[in-house]
Amino acid sequence: MALVPKALLSLTNKCNKVSITDTTGVYNATTNVGGWGSPNIGSSALITAGINVSNYFTGNVSPVAVSNVGIISGTTFTDTTHGSGTFAIGQTLVGAGIIPGTKITAFLTGTGNNNGGTYTVNISQSLGSPVVISGFSVDATYDVFGALVLRPSTAETYPILTDGNWTLSDGIYIINYTVSSSLSQVYSNSQIQLFICNLLNCKDNLVLKLLDACSSAEVTTLKEQVDQMEIFIYGIQTSFEIEDYDTAENILTAAQKYCQVVTECKTC
Repeated sequence: MALVPKALLSLTNKCNKVSITDTTGVYNATTNVGGWGSPNIGSSALITAGINVSNYFTGNVSPVAVSNVGIISGTTFTDTTHGSGTFAIGQTLVGAGIIPGTKITAFLTGTGNNNGGTYTVNISQSLGSPVVISGFSVDATYDVFGALVLRPSTAETYPILTDGNWTLSDGIYIINYTVSSSLSQVYSNSQIQLFICNLLNCKDNLVLKLLDACSSAEVTTLKEQVDQMEIFIYGIQTSFEIEDYDTAENILTAAQKYCQVVTECKTC
């Protein structure tokens, strides 16, 4: 059996805070073989747990870098036996026992793909036992270990972060949820999620203007703008649901430009 960690991210109406819910669920041989609990591990067996968020399009440009054998001592990461891809400054490192949020900040003797290469990381730690270490280009990282180890074994869903900082724009993102256990096992799962909080706020603001409109001409204009935003939002959501991410992204870009024009907003 193998754990399949899952999470759902949701934004506040101001679009600047994120809450995260663990939705992995409880192990069930019929309906949820990837859930928490025997014969899989329980959350109490964890030693790290973190969530990385990457833009679906820009986050996939560079291949994931993998060290088949690596260690971290203090702030030095040693890529003892390089596997694949290229390590780079800014990448977040993931592996059994690595503190979530650990990033490469500088090259020492490493070239990105050489055996024995060393790199400086931002968080001092002691990872003496060689493990598989992967590097990801990510836009946001959340350490959820502290809350997750308290997860009830019978809960289908469980909140693990409330009002974390969110500075990313609307878009399609990969949510990579990685946990490691005391047995040096790493379980990782990626999900794709759509965020259009700012566009929804743009439409709501137009609705508020419509309610306060004083002339028939203004009412007509605002109603057309609200209708257009609803068409954009429906198109984005529908394309995303059928996994046509390119179309969803193209419509989203058009909607953002439209919002800027009708609201004279440069930060929508």
